[in-house]
Amino acid sequence: MLQIKNLNFSYKNQSILKNVNMLVQQGEIIALIGPNGSGKSTLLRCLNGFLQPNNGQVLFKGEDIRLKTRKWISCHIALLPQNLETIQHTTIYDLVAMGRSPYLKFGWFLGEEDKKIVEEVIEYMNLQAIRDRPLSKISGGERQRAWIAMILAQNTEIVLLDEPITFLDLKYQWLLLDIIKQVRRQYQKTFILVLHDINQAMTVADNFVVLKEGNVRAYGKPRDIITSHLLHDVYDVAATVCSIGKDECSVVLPAKIS
Repeated sequence: MLQIKNLNFSYKNQSILKNVNMLVQQGEIIALIGPNGSGKSTLLRCLNGFLQPNNGQVLFKGEDIRLKTRKWISCHIALLPQNLETIQHTTIYDLVAMGRSPYLKFGWFLGEEDKKIVEEVIEYMNLQAIRDRPLSKISGGERQRAWIAMILAQNTEIVLLDEPITFLDLKYQWLLLDIIKQVRRQYQKTFILVLHDINQAMTVADNFVVLKEGNVRAYGKPRDIITSHLLHDVYDVAATVCSIGKDECSVVLPAKIS
């Protein structure tokens, strides 16, 4: 569905991504993990066409996104960045409705189908009770859920999320991860998300892409690639990877900095 071929990206004279290759299938959840500054956010922006690689390709269903319009990309690939500014005087409902903008033909007039989708995702994200509140008058966690609702309203086949659970408390972190799995299961959407908590990532992702200094150090199923040796190599920490529970889920137990 989405193929990344020999992708390289540099900013000025600094190489950020180096010969990245990936193949993402429909309905797959991919977690990008790695230390700060390893190129995770940059990779997401290349996948969405916001950044143009120095060389290499990003192919959506075989088509090079560099040849596509911004509107075309926005109808197929959605990106929620890490740093989101509060839009003054904008309500939750209005923000979520902005997710329908790639499909609107006449200004900001929402059709019946658009309104239906907006209502559905507001309910899905449990925002009905505060839907008319301005973003400036709600908590950081509620605001994050509203932004995610906007992305879901965009209704794209691929959803890119950059640290989507950063500002959520523990309950809503796990709720959002469950929602991602539910949306994938119900609608066969594809998610690529940046996460820092490896244990949380292992509960949601089918495959990991492990980045360090712009290089893909490992790519595959978490239980196959997450080892003490890899964690030492990528994060410079001593850690134990063990299995717990009847399903023998893998868990990372960090010990100390090497």
